[in-house]
Amino acid sequence: MHYSDCYTLTKKLKSKALAAQLKRSLKELEKAANEPSFISYLKSKSFSNKSMFELRKEYDLLQLNKVYNGIRAIKKDHLNSDDVILKQISVILTDIKKTAKKQIESYDLYYQDDHFSQLAKQYATHFIPFNQSNDPFKGSDFSGFCWGHSHRYGRLASKGLLDQLSSASDKKLYSSWKTNWTFADILFRRVGWYFWVSQEVKIRQALWNFLKQLDDKTTLNFNFLVSNWGFHSTGLRMVGDGIEYYENNCGIVKFSNRENAVNFLARHLLHSAEIVNGEIKFLTVYKLPYENIAEHDIFADVPQSLIQRGEIKLAEAEKIPLPPEITGAIDALETYADKLRNLGDIKAKIKANEIKYLTAELALLPIDKIKARVEGILGNKDHSLVINRGTGFYFFKTGFQSHCTTETLLQEIQKACESEEKASLVM
Repeated sequence: MHYSDCYTLTKKLKSKALAAQLKRSLKELEKAANEPSFISYLKSKSFSNKSMFELRKEYDLLQLNKVYNGIRAIKKDHLNSDDVILKQISVILTDIKKTAKKQIESYDLYYQDDHFSQLAKQYATHFIPFNQSNDPFKGSDFSGFCWGHSHRYGRLASKGLLDQLSSASDKKLYSSWKTNWTFADILFRRVGWYFWVSQEVKIRQALWNFLKQLDDKTTLNFNFLVSNWGFHSTGLRMVGDGIEYYENNCGIVKFSNRENAVNFLARHLLHSAEIVNGEIKFLTVYKLPYENIAEHDIFADVPQSLIQRGEIKLAEAEKIPLPPEITGAIDALETYADKLRNLGDIKAKIKANEIKYLTAELALLPIDKIKARVEGILGNKDHSLVINRGTGFYFFKTGFQSHCTTETLLQEIQKACESEEKASLVM
């Protein structure tokens, strides 16, 4: 049962006046439970000394108490007769009220030590916690409305309204969850189905595969089935030059590049399976029927969402300059990124952004670690920096030796490192 079921029942009331009054009270409570949104709440607390997790708990308890007290008032004002329909509405609201009370009493400040937030600290640039379990309108039979949350995420992103993102469900979200997949999803919006992905290497291959197809206009519905637990639906989209991931059980995070997204998602999926002694059975990816606005950034005005990382800065005297051959090879890769950025093509822009992060990273590493980092990328045929090797005809024409330009430039860095290592051995 769900709060929105009450609206359906009000239509069956004989007294239209009572139906109108009850519907108005139900809507007022629903509105109150979503005002302010959590993002607006964070913005109003930008100078607070409280952590993001303390503010999340504070907000959730505030909304849960609003619903608990609001239902008490509705029952007192409107549900005090023997009308059969009113009794049915009362049963639903009583269940939701009891569920909200239980959630208030057992609310646990778990976000800070949750695996998701720990992974965010390692791989993401921004993080805001969300959890559909704190939905104030759920009933005791709640088992998750993830499909509905993923659709709402895509819909809000397409309108530039992610500030309204909420853990609280509503009639539209509940309806989307009940509808689940449609034939249109399966026939026209499917990006990929990936089976036999219990091993980490297979999970990573699948992640690389579908992330190659992400562009600035698309929001992906990323789903996975975990044995001993069930099916779960989440969302992915481009924001600026990076990638945003909405996991309605945990929160919303932003990555600077696809490599970090793959590392994060692989570990998140493996953890989700591990905690229930299960395994990932398959992954499915669809395009949501909403056009993304990549310029819309939910994190832009929420300074608390920025993940702070302590940086160890070496004194200038401790920095060993790289040999000119290696520096030149890294510079050549960076110059190529500038060319890609000027093409105007969105996939070229994504690749240019990823090269930018890589060259900045390489410039700070010693030679042996530069070589290891580059070899790791070259050894992964699914990596976003070594895909797009040209047409099949060109691949055949070159005797199966064709490379994408980025791959060739990375090989030049690898050769420069090997040359320097050999020279140092001779000395």
